[in-house]
Amino acid sequence: MRNADGIPDVRGRRARPQVNGRNDPDLPGGGPALVGANWYRFRSSEHIRHELVVTTCFVWVVQGSGLIRTCGRDFPMGANAILRLPWRHTVEYFPDPRSPFSVGTIHLVPWHAFGMPVDPRPPFIPGDPLLEADYRRATDPHEGPRLLTSRSSGARSIIALGTYAIDRFLAGPVDEATSRALGTLIAAENALWTTDEVSAGAAPVALELMTDFVIANIDAHLPVAQIAAAGNCSPVTAERLFARYTGLPVLAWVRSQRMERAAALLRTTSLRAGEVARLVGFTDPLYFSRVFRATYGVPPSKYATGQLRP
Repeated sequence: MRNADGIPDVRGRRARPQVNGRNDPDLPGGGPALVGANWYRFRSSEHIRHELVVTTCFVWVVQGSGLIRTCGRDFPMGANAILRLPWRHTVEYFPDPRSPFSVGTIHLVPWHAFGMPVDPRPPFIPGDPLLEADYRRATDPHEGPRLLTSRSSGARSIIALGTYAIDRFLAGPVDEATSRALGTLIAAENALWTTDEVSAGAAPVALELMTDFVIANIDAHLPVAQIAAAGNCSPVTAERLFARYTGLPVLAWVRSQRMERAAALLRTTSLRAGEVARLVGFTDPLYFSRVFRATYGVPPSKYATGQLRP
């Protein structure tokens, strides 16, 4: 069957799967294809659930924060976080009411038959024939959700490629050559994402998420439980990770970061000690002064005396 332009109409057609490891003669192999890319800004009260999305999806936070639920797990998402949602996933989005996240998303088909035209859209609406199209498949059916931060080189590459892909998809129709080229690049980067929490001596993703959360909220009261939640782990695990990789308990590390930030503000601004105290999470200026003096040996009012400004 052909459409008005004389092109075979194959949308929804079920291609025959591989038999004994060999491709169907009508479908001589396949490769990755990118089928969707978009920016999305959530409202504070917005809740989105997709019962089934038949792609491998990457979601990263541009600003704000929130939570993504998939595969029976909750993933807190803040600055620098990027999450891979596996093939045939259910997903729910819960933006933070005070600072709802804006996200970038890209949708990858890991294997799309060469003999079938690429329809550049991610299927998620019940009844869409693409939900069960045999010519779109996963290459690793056991691949699960994976959370990284932009500190990881693999994550940075996905975000860079994804940002370009979004701009390209929003600019107008994407042809098959572009869809497959982008898919190949993104699939190659995805293959580099390891399943280990620690790779080549790097800090675990959970710790990176927690430290990023602390830095982004340095002016707020931060209990250990809240910090642990940012890393999707328990307070006990948070304490273990901080002790191993920073040499300090969680709250001691938080205090050290507050003092570093306070010292930087005193060196680089004309803010008074009381103003700096509030910016680094101290409600009592006298207590801030005692802690600062214990750390640097001088009160905050004397710390930057004599320095040339600017």
